[in-house]
Amino acid sequence: MTRSVARNREAMPAESVADLPCALDSQARLIREQAETIAHYRKMYDRSSALARIGVWECDLATEALTWTDGVYDLFEIPRGSPLARAEIVDLYEEESRREMERLRAAAIRDGTGFTLDIHVRTAKGNPRWLRLTVDVEQEDGRSVRIFGTKQDITEEKAAQEKVRALQAELMQASRRSAMGAMAATLAHELNQPLAAIGNFVAGARRMLSRPEPDRLMLERGLDSIEQCAQRAANVIRSLRAMSGDDARREKVGINGLVRDSVPLALAGAGPGIEVRYALADEAFVCVDPVQIQQVLVTLVKNAAEAAQPLARREIAISTSLAEGTVTVRVDDNGHGLPPERLKTLFDSHASSKPDGMGIGLPVSRTIVEAHGGKITAANGKTGGASLRVTLPLAVADDDGH
Repeated sequence: MTRSVARNREAMPAESVADLPCALDSQARLIREQAETIAHYRKMYDRSSALARIGVWECDLATEALTWTDGVYDLFEIPRGSPLARAEIVDLYEEESRREMERLRAAAIRDGTGFTLDIHVRTAKGNPRWLRLTVDVEQEDGRSVRIFGTKQDITEEKAAQEKVRALQAELMQASRRSAMGAMAATLAHELNQPLAAIGNFVAGARRMLSRPEPDRLMLERGLDSIEQCAQRAANVIRSLRAMSGDDARREKVGINGLVRDSVPLALAGAGPGIEVRYALADEAFVCVDPVQIQQVLVTLVKNAAEAAQPLARREIAISTSLAEGTVTVRVDDNGHGLPPERLKTLFDSHASSKPDGMGIGLPVSRTIVEAHGGKITAANGKTGGASLRVTLPLAVADDDGH
């Protein structure tokens, strides 16, 4: 051996022998630098994995042998480097997650595809945890040989999602309670009009009967009016029931007819001295629940009458106009108008400016109009008073109301 080395050295040029220590030092320095670089990148990987609470895993499909990075051991709270048996690890999955994971895994191995699944597990220490499993498959010659991927702790994300769902459910419950309250208030508000009219007609009929010779024709008219108001009350209840479900009826009706039918209902019991002026365009048809839209129009006209109440001369102007497939009903009064801050909240629930009002007439009107694909707006007129507009889409030519 010594003779061989000696012969080799004798065969090498003197310069090469002299340079050999330098070359060895250079190679050793390069190896150290590469090792330091690898260690640095490994440190970066470990840091990022810890921050993201993520680990990498691999499973040999021929042997079912598992290989994990430290991050996966930590996720399952298993001592790092411990022997791994796939059957024991899968037992840590909750039943539903295990069943879904095995189904997707079999399909991925068969088709050579990947998948992502959120799984619910209990760690080796019994702690519940949510992991996001990301999977891919390695194939050789068209055959799946290895399955690999990542596992990431998403327990906090799931907890946040659950909190959001709980808040949404709470909000929905509150919304339902508010809607039920508004519905009850609407029922009382809307029924008050026909019931008040019935009371007035009954009082008139009693006065008529107290006369020595009652006017039979007037009594019959009063009874007809009572019957109409009772039917109106029944329609309001039926309409409000429809609003709470999906069975609201729609009919193709003329908007001008709805306007003219709504005014007497709105002004029943409003007192004398109200002048109503009409400026109606040619009859236009809309596909609506006529009772609900009539409720809206009654509310607008009634509010206009109340706004002009303090004045010696009370005027209401009602007009309709057509534009770009819509019809707009406009109700103007000659009152003092609305304060600017009031205009911003006019259609909000419980924002009534009436001292004894329930604040639901206009908010519910907006709900009805928007449910019909329209919109309701309010503004102050240029010469005083308030102006409210309801815009609805026109019925299409072949619309049969369904």
